[in-house]
Amino acid sequence: MADNRRPPYSGPSRKLIISIDIGTTFTATSYCLLQPGNVPKFEEILRWPKQATPDAKVPSVLYYDKNGKARAFGAETEDELRMRPTHLPIIRDLELPPLPSDVSVDKIFADHLGYIKDQVKSFITTTYGSGGNIWDILSPTMYVILTTPNGWEGAQQSRMRQAAIDAGLVDEAGARRVKFVTEAEAAVLYAADSGSVGDWLVQDGHLILCDCGGGTIDITGYKINAVKPALKLEESSASRCYLAGAVFVTQAAKAFFQGKLLFAEGDTVAYVQLDGHRTIPNLGITRGRLKITGAEMESFFKAPLQQITDGLEIAFENGGRLADKVILVGGLASSPYMYSKLVAWGNQFGISVSRPDGPTVKAVANGALAWHLDSSVGSRIAKCHYGIIVKVPFDPTNPEHVERIAQKALGLNGIMYIHWGWSGIVEKNAKIEISEEFSRSFSTEYLAGTINFEHELTVYAYRRLTPPTFLKFPGKKTFLPGFDAICTIKGDLKKCFNATPFRPGNRVKEVEFEVCLRLGETEISARMRWKENGVDVYGPATIAYE
Repeated sequence: MADNRRPPYSGPSRKLIISIDIGTTFTATSYCLLQPGNVPKFEEILRWPKQATPDAKVPSVLYYDKNGKARAFGAETEDELRMRPTHLPIIRDLELPPLPSDVSVDKIFADHLGYIKDQVKSFITTTYGSGGNIWDILSPTMYVILTTPNGWEGAQQSRMRQAAIDAGLVDEAGARRVKFVTEAEAAVLYAADSGSVGDWLVQDGHLILCDCGGGTIDITGYKINAVKPALKLEESSASRCYLAGAVFVTQAAKAFFQGKLLFAEGDTVAYVQLDGHRTIPNLGITRGRLKITGAEMESFFKAPLQQITDGLEIAFENGGRLADKVILVGGLASSPYMYSKLVAWGNQFGISVSRPDGPTVKAVANGALAWHLDSSVGSRIAKCHYGIIVKVPFDPTNPEHVERIAQKALGLNGIMYIHWGWSGIVEKNAKIEISEEFSRSFSTEYLAGTINFEHELTVYAYRRLTPPTFLKFPGKKTFLPGFDAICTIKGDLKKCFNATPFRPGNRVKEVEFEVCLRLGETEISARMRWKENGVDVYGPATIAYE
């Protein structure tokens, strides 16, 4: 798909970008070969082993032998991949078959990405006259864009990046060439590129994108800041993710039938022809036909539909009730019944609900390429509070301090502190510009003669409305509900220590520094800052995930 809105590529040499959208049920892959002077063109991988006709998707499935080796991929199999953060709520009663004892989720992702890499290589080398040369020259420096649900955070991204390295998509030195974009963001950019919602893209307008996928429902509100010469968006409500996709409808239906039904609102009854001609009245089977009522079929959709409408209402409210359009993408949105129900929901609020025309299976993969090339989204909304643990000077008149007296400890500077205090860096629902940096001041003490100056801080998220003063229950080791460790930041403060004078007559230095976080991108980045002779000095920091 070439887009005339985009200018010709102005880089000095060719580059290769591939995007991979690993869905719960299907995977889609696209690529863009950037050539100086040419308008970027997006191409889908349409040839997969064992698929008789060209298709932009392949099942997200692998089969392993008894030794834990992947033996069959994609169209050769049927089942679903799995990965989810622990903080995401899940619809009850979901049953997933267990993984083989010697096969981890990380291995599955690495094996699947290795399979995808091989197919991209095969497609490029056989499509172009000099395809082998193109792959050999450009693949060592190519960018890999991986899509994720809205709810995936640094821990999941870190595991996916390592899987990409293990798969040979990039090497360890090229780890930063693996980028992440949310499926919802990629989908809205695809919808804009497709032209099917062009009349909805009005400057200062507001819309909600709802990606109803196989495993997750991703919902984000956007404000349109500009349409020409390039589309520019900002989040108007924090992105949300629900484990409520199409697999949950299938799960609910398994108690009634095997296979698939197409169900539209207004259908009052359906019949499934079974083998044989037996009549079993208590099971609703008459002469080999299983009768399923409309109410029973509606029950299959009940839980996901409730999650979707709840999420849409949250996005609508948190976006200031300004959105008047909802764009639906994803496989579950193609259900006539689901679509009709969401249209009815929109009518209650005066909101138009639309599904872009054309294949939706490639929406996210192509949108991921658009995200990488265009940088269309300029700001986002913080999904939760972000902060760091601090020690607080003990105040005997403060009841909260008194009930935490067991957490009291004497610092090297002779001051009594209470540990596990909360220091917020970014507030929930705060608007975050892409390049914006948030910082907080901290201090730590070092004795003279210290040789190890690596300092470590854990960034926590608080997912509820208002964070408490402390992270833990009084006198206990357990965290208060709502707190999650996001990542650990490590930095070397030796230069900061050397720039800090000792206190008069004291062999202790109180080193003051700032932790600077960037949260506007889809990944967290960090660095440390301190003063040397009144001038800001920055030191690198690494981010690690459990």
